[in-house]
Amino acid sequence: MLTPAPAVGEMAPDVTFLDASGRPWRLSDQRGSVVVLVFHRHIH
Repeated sequence: MLTPAPAVGEMAPDVTFLDASGRPWRLSDQRGSVVVLVFHRHIH
């Protein structure tokens, strides 16, 4: 089930991704920092 997108000005939900090295990366750990997330689709 997808979570609805937050409205402009609302806080983003806390999410966890794997970084390029395979280590977990949590959005909430970056609080107070400028964060730019770039999503791309890799096609083989």
